Amino acid sequence: MIQRICPRTVGRHAWLVITLVILLAGCAGAPVDQNGASSNLNWRQFQGTTLRVLLVQSHWQQVIVKYIPEFEELTGIRLEAEILTQEQLWNRLETDLQVSGKVDAFSVIPALDNLRLHRAGRLQPVNAYLADRALTGGGYQWEDFLPKFREAMEVDGAVVGPPVMVEHLCLIYRKDLFKQHNIAVPKTLDELEAAARVLNKKPMGHQGAPGFGIVTRGQGQYLTGVYAGLLHAMGGTWFDERHQTTLSSAKSLAALEWLRRVLGQYAPPDVARYGWQEASSLFLDGRAAMYLDGSSIYPLIEESGNSRVSSQVGYGPFPAGPGGSAAVVAVRGMAIAKQSRNPQAAWLFLQWASGPAMVRKALMHGILVARHSTWQDRIARSEVPADLAQSLQDAGRTGVPAWAPPVVAITSGREIVGRVLTAAVKGEDVRGAATTGARNLRELMAKTEQR
Repeated sequence: MIQRICPRTVGRHAWLVITLVILLAGCAGAPVDQNGASSNLNWRQFQGTTLRVLLVQSHWQQVIVKYIPEFEELTGIRLEAEILTQEQLWNRLETDLQVSGKVDAFSVIPALDNLRLHRAGRLQPVNAYLADRALTGGGYQWEDFLPKFREAMEVDGAVVGPPVMVEHLCLIYRKDLFKQHNIAVPKTLDELEAAARVLNKKPMGHQGAPGFGIVTRGQGQYLTGVYAGLLHAMGGTWFDERHQTTLSSAKSLAALEWLRRVLGQYAPPDVARYGWQEASSLFLDGRAAMYLDGSSIYPLIEESGNSRVSSQVGYGPFPAGPGGSAAVVAVRGMAIAKQSRNPQAAWLFLQWASGPAMVRKALMHGILVARHSTWQDRIARSEVPADLAQSLQDAGRTGVPAWAPPVVAITSGREIVGRVLTAAVKGEDVRGAATTGARNLRELMAKTEQR
């Protein structure tokens, strides 16, 4: 899923998506100033400091950089921000986080970065900063971030930093087709499978061309978010109570069989090669009835210039399974380098960038955000479809942050799981692939985990 919050052009939003002049209405707590933090916070306590910040190209970055001069004026801190692609950022972090003073703060994808960087001693936890009234204003309100988005930014009890962009795995569907064929929006995996069966090959594309019941990203490691949702819906988890992989367990096999059966029968025959570009293009062209993907794709769908279905799309929670609901959530956040020479000043920047006022500005630009109170602002949330906004908030309260296998060697771990998922999508020997994958994952963890 959810590797993407990635750049894409979005018509009238005029932003690269993946993904505050007015004060936040109804914000509880201490009186706030225009920067969304308690007015009793001394914002100039580190004036004269220079911070070096690495930001990844994203919708949020496009918004935040416009307001950096305001942060500098407020704090007297000079910010040297460098904007990088995700690959460039990962390459830079491998070297720069080992050098004192090279980096102060940087963007993270917690499911891919936090465990590895924390175990390597590269992250500065902010737990103590959050509890320090001299460093964190009363208006910041850490508890205002929805709990599962907060949880995504925690590792081994350490709070890495704030979430700044969020999304959830959701069901995107054609309202017109469901109405035409008198089908209720699926609330369970069985109902989703039944809907895919009925709608598959029905007229739905340009000039009534037949389409597919469902589409999603089918490329191995990019399917881990959907697999995670299925696994948890089956009542499973990535690891058991002894921290052993469950990849070949009965609940995992049930999730893999669902992928094999549903994608094998009701998705495009070459779905195993689909990334988000191929999957989204098919849905936008009106050739699929349902689409499983991350909710941050919504601006691309809603923009009529890019989509044949913009006025016909609904957004629902990921359907429940025998184990209940399993809304997978994904987050982008900010972290402080352990080798930073100015970690407290860096925390002021993170606090400002994720405070209520800046989060409100982000939401007004179409970015899906983590603060509960911001979603209560009817003006700020007006650009986001109501059904999507509701399911995102519900996911933020009850979802599952582990959309990728929570291992230190995350790249190799995702590749191992991805090979199993590819076998399932292609209709190969699921049980044999899962047994081999579980063995490979155990061997990898034996070499790389430091527990």
